[in-house]
Amino acid sequence: MKRYACCALLVLFISLANTGFSQSNGIKPKQFSAFPNVITCSELELAKVFNASPGQQISLSFSNNFIFSGYIKSNIAKYSNLRTALISSPDYANTIFSISKITKADGTWGYVGRIINRDYFDGYELKRTKAGEYQLIKMETDRVIPECKML
Repeated sequence: MKRYACCALLVLFISLANTGFSQSNGIKPKQFSAFPNVITCSELELAKVFNASPGQQISLSFSNNFIFSGYIKSNIAKYSNLRTALISSPDYANTIFSISKITKADGTWGYVGRIINRDYFDGYELKRTKAGEYQLIKMETDRVIPECKML
C-alpha cells in the first residue's frame, strides 16, 4: 500500500511541476502604444470594407494618423441583417480587424468590431458613441481572448 501512495505522490508532484512550468509569465508587448486610447472613425472609411472582395488589399485611414491596411480575408453576409468582414494586416504582425455591419428592424444600421492580435497586449474595439460617431477605443486583449494552453 505504501508503494502505491509513493507512486501517486510522485505523479502528483510531476503534474504540479508540469503545470507550473507551462504557465506563461511573459509580458506581451504593446502593439499600439504610439497611438491614442481613442481614435475617431469615419463611417465612409468603415463602409469601404463591405465593398471589397476577399483577397483585395484595402487601406483604412482613421483620424490621429492611424492607417490600418491589409487584405480582406472574408466578407460574407451571415444573415439578412448581418454582414461581417475580416482584414489581416501584415503591417501590424497579421493583426485582425473584424468588423460587422448590423441592420436593425427599423432599417437603421451600425458597425461593431475589434482590432486584435493574441500575441500583443493591446487592441481596439469599435463602438458608437451617444452622439452617433464611431470610435476605436483601446482595450487589453487578454480580457477578450483568454489564454488556454493544452498540456
